[in-house]
Amino acid sequence: MKTPPPLIILTGPSGAGKSTVAEHLLSRKKIALRRFITCTTRPKRPGERSGRAYWFMTREAFELDLAAGLFYESAEVYGNWYGSSTREMERLQRGRTPILMIIDVQGMKTIKAQQPNAFVIFLDAPKSNLQHRLEARNGDPTDLKHRMAMVAKEERLQRLADVCIVNEEGKVAQTVKIVEKTIQTFLKATSRKTP
Repeated sequence: MKTPPPLIILTGPSGAGKSTVAEHLLSRKKIALRRFITCTTRPKRPGERSGRAYWFMTREAFELDLAAGLFYESAEVYGNWYGSSTREMERLQRGRTPILMIIDVQGMKTIKAQQPNAFVIFLDAPKSNLQHRLEARNGDPTDLKHRMAMVAKEERLQRLADVCIVNEEGKVAQTVKIVEKTIQTFLKATSRKTP
């Protein structure tokens, strides 16, 4: 039976910059990676297209797929569903290229429990940066308070990660290089173990 390609998970609290770092990492093309695209019911943000960062679905369609068992993992976060399609995972695992998943901390916990060999990078940011980024997304003070409380819970799950990297404000390029080097080191170690 063919060994599936390595699975790399990029996770962290809301506002840490997971999507931004992943986009830079994938566009640099220094490492061959296939992005796992997650499904969500959250509304598109300006400039987003379905099939790039997310597969955007209606809540009804998502819940039908959920009932049919078509998600590898799923979670409701801030009133929106997020899920990793089993078909998407199976398709990517048939290839040889390492898989990059960009998921929230809840999703990471579920995947890590099912795939203990997954390599987890926890992307964090200073509290002030997280608050500023979340404020920029949504000015609702009640929602912001709730999200900051969730950040504290999410950060407690850093212990499940293989490595934690802090994404300082204004230093995305530096963060991308660190993430890139971390993945390269992991892939080299993995290739030495594979017969």
